[in-house]
Amino acid sequence: MEFENLLTLGFLIIVIGVFVMAFGMVKGMKEGKAEGGGAVVIGPFPIAFGTSKTIAKIMTAVAIIIAVAFIIFSLLSVGKLGF
Repeated sequence: MEFENLLTLGFLIIVIGVFVMAFGMVKGMKEGKAEGGGAVVIGPFPIAFGTSKTIAKIMTAVAIIIAVAFIIFSLLSVGKLGF
């Protein structure tokens, strides 16, 4: 892919993420129930947290997926996977 296409794709992913978060906040306020969580990936090491066990499990899965993607893309950029 060309650099401009990757830049556009990255921007679109960020915009979609902002809309998903806004929709979730509005839905949570209407229902009167809100749960939250987050995932931080420092290098290949994921850290997850949440307001309930269910959210913490979901964030752990998301953090692991992000860490695996980070490792795969790192190996691809170095050329270790042969692509």
